Amino acid sequence: MAERFLFLLIFGGVGAALLLIAAFLWIRVRRFVAEAFRGEGTVVGFAESRGSKGGTLYAPVVEFTARGGGVRRFTDPVSSSPAGYSVGQRVEVLYHWQDQDRARLASKFRLYLAPALLGFIGLIFTCVGVGIMLFSSGGLDAEW
Repeated sequence: MAERFLFLLIFGGVGAALLLIAAFLWIRVRRFVAEAFRGEGTVVGFAESRGSKGGTLYAPVVEFTARGGGVRRFTDPVSSSPAGYSVGQRVEVLYHWQDQDRARLASKFRLYLAPALLGFIGLIFTCVGVGIMLFSSGGLDAEW
């Protein structure tokens, strides 16, 4: 009995925590998109970083002109290998109306990657925790 509770606590607790974090991030992204201005930018380069397996990852560095006329530059937080964009490529940009340095590429994949990934992993952990509790306590007939 104690082992089942421990599994439920570990898997269910971690899953629920990941689902809450995913929901929080999803709400933040939705709020940012709702409050952001859209503009057009240009990929001017790449920020290189080392991947976990030793390879090089590339994050696009984008330059855009905000509504006030100031030129802004930002590095997108999502890196890839190979680079997902080309230098000189025109891209759609979202930037916050009050803080124009808070800018992101207007790609649904790039905006919602973290909430979707955390939500998916959280859902798996939660289902495993609930499944272990149901099948090990005799709540469902495991013999089908």
